[in-house]
Amino acid sequence: MNLDDLSVGLNVLLDTGDLAEVLSINDGEQTVRICYLDAMGQPELVGSEVWLSVDEVIAIDMGSHSEGRT
Repeated sequence: MNLDDLSVGLNVLLDTGDLAEVLSINDGEQTVRICYLDAMGQPELVGSEVWLSVDEVIAIDMGSHSEGRT
């Protein structure tokens, strides 16, 4: 995913199939801090916050469809 397409507050799909909200963006490191909204197979992740490589974000969730490399 292109970091320029992301912004704080967007819901995104991760390469694991999980749904997350973007909390902050680190341009220099090419990373995003996310909060898990739905974690397939690992429900204990829901609500947790982590930094991920932008490469792990595959699409912007837009409700009925997604934009990105899905």
